[in-house]
Amino acid sequence: MTATLDAAVVRRLYEARQTNDLDLAADLIAEDVVWHEPYEYLGTLNGREAVMEAIRQSMVETEGTFKLVVTDLLASDLHVVALVDFSAERHGGWMSGREIGVFRVDDGKIAEVWFYTAEDPDAVSEFMRG
Repeated sequence: MTATLDAAVVRRLYEARQTNDLDLAADLIAEDVVWHEPYEYLGTLNGREAVMEAIRQSMVETEGTFKLVVTDLLASDLHVVALVDFSAERHGGWMSGREIGVFRVDDGKIAEVWFYTAEDPDAVSEFMRG
């Protein structure tokens, strides 16, 4: 049953991000979360506030066009894995790609996540901050 509940937490995080419900997104993330991004401009984020600031910044940088679409979700008693398609527009350019998030959920909150991208991390960093 734990795998099902943990998967629901991760799914709700992506749903909250799609609907720009930042309060719900924050509620699903542990205060002391460790959030590992493969992109140079983000790196490892420590704590809910750092993660939420990065999320808010991506919304500003892309003028609200940043989208995440879960294409598959797999769960075990230890981790939830989300296969996600992303896209965004910025300064007249457009980027899309795919990433995998490996989530550890403790007590109904996302405690740690590692992201892996199918795209060139440097190209994504340049697009988002260039």
